[in-house]
Amino acid sequence: MSLQQLRQWFMALEKRERMILAGGGLILCSVIIYAGVLSPYLSHRHALLVQVREQRARLAWMRPAANRIKLLSGKRPTALPGGSLLSTVNSSAASAGLGSALQQAQQESDGSVRVQLSAAAFDSLVRWLSDMRQTYGVMPSDMTVERGSGPGLVNASIKLRPPP
Repeated sequence: MSLQQLRQWFMALEKRERMILAGGGLILCSVIIYAGVLSPYLSHRHALLVQVREQRARLAWMRPAANRIKLLSGKRPTALPGGSLLSTVNSSAASAGLGSALQQAQQESDGSVRVQLSAAAFDSLVRWLSDMRQTYGVMPSDMTVERGSGPGLVNASIKLRPPP
């Protein structure tokens, strides 16, 4: 059917039929535009807004974390004084207030040092381990801590690894 024949057929209809057909055509065009263009656009826009909100929250978390990483990465562990982990452990334990609690510090074959502490103040022990990590890059690799004889006191066996 050609366009000319379609136009003749349409004009042959009564006025009321032409209005109903034209109204139905408008409604059909509106539904097609909404379903094919507007609805996908609005749902995609909503998904993007949700994604932006999530990424803003992630960015708000990352900014302080990035500043902390910058601070930590700027501090490089210093070399072990005297080059020996054993001497560093002995001197730093004494300066951290753990000298009397230090029972034994023994060098092991893999370069690590096994430390035995008795009746050590827990807070001082944790501070000392943190300082060893931050200052020299020394990390505990194996640790056993038990309640000591008094409040806040612990007995500990710690294996400290030298920095990589």
